[in-house]
Amino acid sequence: MATSSKSTSIRKAQVPVSCYFCKGQDIKWKCEDCNVRMCKSCKVTIHQGLPSTQDHEAVSIQDISKSSPGFQAVTSVVVSSVFNSYTTTLPGIHSLLCSDDDLLYFQYGGTKSDYQHFFKGKLLKSSIKILQTFKIRIYDMAMNQDGEILFQDYDNNKIQMLSPTGEIKSVLETSQMMALAVHINKENEVIVGIREPGAAFPATNFSVRQVIIFGGDYQRKGTLEFDKKGNKLFSYAARIRTDSKNVVYVIDHFDSDKNGRIVAVDRNCRLKFIYDEHTYSETFQPSGITITPSDNIVVADYQNDALHVINSNGELLGLQFIFKDLNINDAYSLCFDAEGYLIIGCCAGENEDFGKIWVVKIVDSLV
Repeated sequence: MATSSKSTSIRKAQVPVSCYFCKGQDIKWKCEDCNVRMCKSCKVTIHQGLPSTQDHEAVSIQDISKSSPGFQAVTSVVVSSVFNSYTTTLPGIHSLLCSDDDLLYFQYGGTKSDYQHFFKGKLLKSSIKILQTFKIRIYDMAMNQDGEILFQDYDNNKIQMLSPTGEIKSVLETSQMMALAVHINKENEVIVGIREPGAAFPATNFSVRQVIIFGGDYQRKGTLEFDKKGNKLFSYAARIRTDSKNVVYVIDHFDSDKNGRIVAVDRNCRLKFIYDEHTYSETFQPSGITITPSDNIVVADYQNDALHVINSNGELLGLQFIFKDLNINDAYSLCFDAEGYLIIGCCAGENEDFGKIWVVKIVDSLV
């Protein structure tokens, strides 16, 4: 698998906020209607000149700061620099894992049976060195403290384990329920999203949509399904991550187009927040998620080719349209490697046959 010729350094520094239109840093105004921040020049020459925004109200950032002491600036720069990119032989990279010894596990969950769907490799300077390939279709995967890979197999309702020597065995069954996302937290607990058989969407009052916590011995320890008011927490738990405090973050999809939200909940089913950012777009299609060392949440927004960074209170810290800024398109999966680089798995874009893997740095203030 060869490296892309588009590998280049993009930015060397980051500042708190940039103008939505020109990316300049002298921010003076915010439009209350479309929630964008802009410099004085763009307010006059662009924002006021658009037919759709002529009646919008723009207020000064200074006034907002005075009236809202907790006002949180949102940076439009999430990726500070691009280290490398690699073109794979897969149509898309649907999930990624990085081990502490710099091994990379990545997979394509599509239906094309002629593909080797699951790869173990190592990122070199100019290529990906493939160490093992497996012709198995999986939906999601996670790594435990012993370096074993747990994955959900499309062909059954079992969680399987891949040992470092390449052996595969079943370790967990979800009975008649269908396993979705799988995650392993810092306590080596296995967290699995499940649903009832049949049509995935729409979820109804009779649907069973749960996130189950299993111990390292694969015995059930807890179930997340309803909040304290009796409302269903999830529609379709597509991806799961946890932070240093074991707060559970779930990519929750509403439909087959993967429109959805981020649901944050503690182990006692207390809902912390729901994030479904629609300020900058009518759609929000979260696909990949990872957690920084400071417990910020990085989300890949597939439809909008964007990266969102939110804090543990659900507040938006950064939003970058990476296709527009960096030519990284169709981002689908995310993980951090041992050195702190963000690895982005992408699907094949327009006029492309294969998905790519990008290695980037995100700005220090968001890590």
